[in-house]
Formats: sequence, structure tokens, C-alpha cells
Amino acid sequence: MPPAKISAAAALLGGVLWILYALLGGGSDPLPATLRFVGLACVMVAAALFGSTLVRSGATGMRVVVGLASGLFALSLVEAFRTSGSAWYDGAWGIVVALLGATALVRGRGGSSERHAAGGAHSR
Repeated sequence: MPPAKISAAAALLGGVLWILYALLGGGSDPLPATLRFVGLACVMVAAALFGSTLVRSGATGMRVVVGLASGLFALSLVEAFRTSGSAWYDGAWGIVVALLGATALVRGRGGSSERHAAGGAHSR
């Protein structure tokens, strides 16, 4: 499976987990805390995989660096404005991330075969 599809699926899963965390009211109970942590891990993996696709496949070291930087950037965006005890903050980010992941999954269907069939200047 291509990294872009894995990234989109991880983003969708992470967003849904954050929405569930918000619906449960947040807090530090075991289930909500696990939902938040696993959702954060999914979002970071999604950002890292997406970031690694921005670099040519031959530069493996650069792909790793850009992937790590993308994951950390996503973490910093989410955590930068967090206030204590705000479950709906995660829920709002969950909606954004889930929509981005779902959009990427829907747009990814059938798009690659149509692009290759068109045969543009870069398909040589």
C-alpha cells in the first residue's frame, strides 16, 4: 500500500479517535486517555508519512528527516494552544484531521490510473 494511502487512513483513524475522546468528555480516565494518545500517535504517523512523500524516493535519508520534521510539526501545531481540561480542543482538531484524511482517501480512488493513462510530459 502506498504511503499516501496509509497516511490518509492514519489521519482518518486519529481524527475519529480524538472525536470519540471529546464525546467521552476527555479527562485522564484510562479509556479517554488511551483514545487521545493513540489518536495523537496516528496523527503523527500520518504527518510523518505524508511528509516523507514530499521528497524523491532516491534520497532515503532526506525522506526520514522530512518525515520526522513533519510529524513533530503536526505535534507542535496541536499542542501549541492547548488549555488544560479542554476535551473539545482535541475534538475540533479531530474533525479537521478526519476530514483531511477522508478527503485524501476519496480523492485517491481511481486517480492514479487516470493520471497514468493521460500520459503527460513527465510520464516518460
